[in-house]
Amino acid sequence: MELTKKYIDFMLENVIGSNIRVQLPNPQEDGKLFWTKLGPTVYMNVELEVIEKYTRSVIFKLKFDRYEVEKIIFIPIESSPMSIKEKLHNTIENLVSKTFISDGRQEEMRQMYEEKRKTMFSKLEKMVGKIKEVEDNKSNKIIE
Repeated sequence: MELTKKYIDFMLENVIGSNIRVQLPNPQEDGKLFWTKLGPTVYMNVELEVIEKYTRSVIFKLKFDRYEVEKIIFIPIESSPMSIKEKLHNTIENLVSKTFISDGRQEEMRQMYEEKRKTMFSKLEKMVGKIKEVEDNKSNKIIE
């Protein structure tokens, strides 16, 4: 077996794996897309199935939500494993976003973010309520 084929096999088995989790962007009313850095974030699990391996690329079948997309992805053997994984992650994240948007699911994406926001803030309210109860029990001492 050639060294490059061994490297591709190594990358697929040990670095890339068979599943990746990507963030969906938060579409705004004006058509712009925002990727959240802090706060509620919507993620999508993407299953990676190898269809065919070549010397420096792989054809993947990407399965997410209700979609199955085949995509050939270049794997530069001169790059570090983590650099390859990061580039693959960015490529898949962009593909998932474009698939959702081209299917006209921006409103559904907004709803997913709204549900995450409500869930996050309701949990924060419960936490703050518990902290206030503890403060009251400790004769108005502030807890940091």
